[in-house]
Amino acid sequence: MINELYKLGDTIAVAGISQKEWHRQLKELRKISDKTPCFRVSISGKSVVSGIDEITIDQKNYFVSKLRKWEPSNGYSFPVFNMPNLFSFSKEEAQEKDEWLSGKKPFDIVLLKSWCTEKVNNWDKKAWEKLEKCLHTVPKELEQKINDNNNLVNNSILELVRLLDKISVEHFRESLERYVFKKLEEQENVKTLLRFLFSGKPEGKELKKNNQSNDIQVALDLYDWKTFGKPVINEKSIEWLNSVLLKSEQKEIKHSEALTLRDAFNGEYTEFSEKMPSVKLAGGVGDVKLRSMYNVHECQYRYKLIEDGSYPINRINRGKIKSALEWLKEPDREGKTWGKVDNDEIIFAYPSIIPPKPPKMVAMMGGSNAETPIEFETTAKFKSIAEDVIKTLKGLSPGKEIKNVQIFSIRKMDKARSKVVYCRNYTTERIIISSKKWQEGSANIPSITFRIWPQKTTGEVNTKPENIEPQTPMPLQIAKIINKSWKLDGTIAGELKRVKYYQGLELLLEKNKRELAKHLLSVLVTNIYGLVFFLGNLLHSGNAIKERFQQENYIFFPSLMGIILYSQNRLKEMYMEDIPYLLGQILKISDELHAFYCKIVRAGSIPPQLIGNSLMVSAFETPERALAQLGQRIIPYIAWAKQYRTKNHETKGEESWRAAWYLNLYERNINLVKERWEALHNARFGDKEKAELFIGYLADFPKKDEATDQKSDNKTGGKQ
Repeated sequence: MINELYKLGDTIAVAGISQKEWHRQLKELRKISDKTPCFRVSISGKSVVSGIDEITIDQKNYFVSKLRKWEPSNGYSFPVFNMPNLFSFSKEEAQEKDEWLSGKKPFDIVLLKSWCTEKVNNWDKKAWEKLEKCLHTVPKELEQKINDNNNLVNNSILELVRLLDKISVEHFRESLERYVFKKLEEQENVKTLLRFLFSGKPEGKELKKNNQSNDIQVALDLYDWKTFGKPVINEKSIEWLNSVLLKSEQKEIKHSEALTLRDAFNGEYTEFSEKMPSVKLAGGVGDVKLRSMYNVHECQYRYKLIEDGSYPINRINRGKIKSALEWLKEPDREGKTWGKVDNDEIIFAYPSIIPPKPPKMVAMMGGSNAETPIEFETTAKFKSIAEDVIKTLKGLSPGKEIKNVQIFSIRKMDKARSKVVYCRNYTTERIIISSKKWQEGSANIPSITFRIWPQKTTGEVNTKPENIEPQTPMPLQIAKIINKSWKLDGTIAGELKRVKYYQGLELLLEKNKRELAKHLLSVLVTNIYGLVFFLGNLLHSGNAIKERFQQENYIFFPSLMGIILYSQNRLKEMYMEDIPYLLGQILKISDELHAFYCKIVRAGSIPPQLIGNSLMVSAFETPERALAQLGQRIIPYIAWAKQYRTKNHETKGEESWRAAWYLNLYERNINLVKERWEALHNARFGDKEKAELFIGYLADFPKKDEATDQKSDNKTGGKQ
């Protein structure tokens, strides 16, 4: 990843894109949300807490993207840091707080104070030690750096450092409590102060035993900041601090030992022991170090190249690499250069030349919104996004063509480790060809129609089912489809992650993928059987899929089967004339004829399982025996259909021509199977054949003769 990001830095520079360089110790703030709030605590000139306000959701993007905290060592930072809640609260007390906030109960300050005793003090020895560093040690180190660079200005940051020097941790705690309860007694800012007390998880002492975080994010500021022009928690103040720290670093490099060594990119280098910088990514990936070589791993000592020594990179190039990754993951480039794969994985993609409008490469792959778990977006069609990407890739002027696209994916392996799980470089031609073949593969299935009940709107009555067709899955979605295992009743049995997300990209972009396609199909056929069984029995009975049965559970897998078969050169023109597909159609005909018989003869009383559906397992294992069993079981329904087709019934849904239609379809498919009967003898279906059987079982019947030949057969008595 480092080499790719270094090249990206050059590409960004060539494109004339200005990047903001942040000092390596100025770290991004923690994510701000309803569950992880941030509070501004203002300190007055008397070194006491004089204000607490919550950073609103509307302000969160500004705070997270524009502001930073100085963090010279992990967990110890200024002017923003994490600290424990003042007190621990039980679930019952937290529920009482929610009722106060919702207005269900009047706020009771006496009751609240009775909870806040020394017994539930949430600041242990470790918390006091951390606050000592965040309030005193770290700010004084920062002040020294500022003064060493002759920045003896009278600004808000230095004033805050001076005020904190006059206040002990104990005094800070007392000042916080005094302010909170004074304002609550006066019924001022009740909502914010209750969230300040309760924002951590309930039952804090139990959480500490399990090493779970109960911290809140606090940003220190000046109460009387107007005297100094700008508050501490302000974009301009942090930019000033950044410039001071960068100048300090350049000064340190200039006065270091002679730069006689060269780093991995041939830059001047002197040995130093700092860890590689980190970048905070979206979702559950969090802070990711650009490279980590933990010195406990003894393999490093073989060649005496410990940690940074194995791949030396000077500070300038470290900053260049870090800035490149920060540019990639900017919020306004989501779907273009980055996107979420799942809660713990992020994917990145960027072209060799950055156009004015980067192509939506990640959106075409299926990367989702970072704020929510990965979902199946049915409104964003693969075809339309792919066309937009191809247009962008081909749209640059001669001499500036995009020759290739770099793709890599980072996954959070555990609390401390992240790993690049996928890294490829593809030519533009390969991406264009692959996206077209993906669409061709998606169309490698016959017409399939799912009848569903649409979601009702307010006051709507007599809603009719609507017909929808399978849709093209995004490459990053297919692991979610394949790994989900189904029971025969249409419920999910579980999800085993046998298929990785990046394998969807390999299915899209790799040239030699026959073995991969075989593996994917093997897992898919095994896991999807219960869903096909359920859907076939439901739809062939004349019912529709209920709206609670979400579309992402069935709308993509037929097209995915088409894509995988296409990768193995099994085109629909071929397999639709072969035994597995024909057998699937025969089972469907049997189901629908059985359901039609029950509707007419048994007043609509349809059994829980139709005749073709009951033979699905047998068709999988011993297709020849399944056909023999079907021949015995379907005799009474064939005999009834031959009689009913002559009745001239025209009532909707009970038309006698339907019986003739089913008989014709049955005869046609049986005759085609007879022509290939020798191939069926003692045959056992493989994964390819099973997939084709599934498609045949769900595929629509030919519609050519539905309104003509069947009615004609009805009048003539049909074929004998």
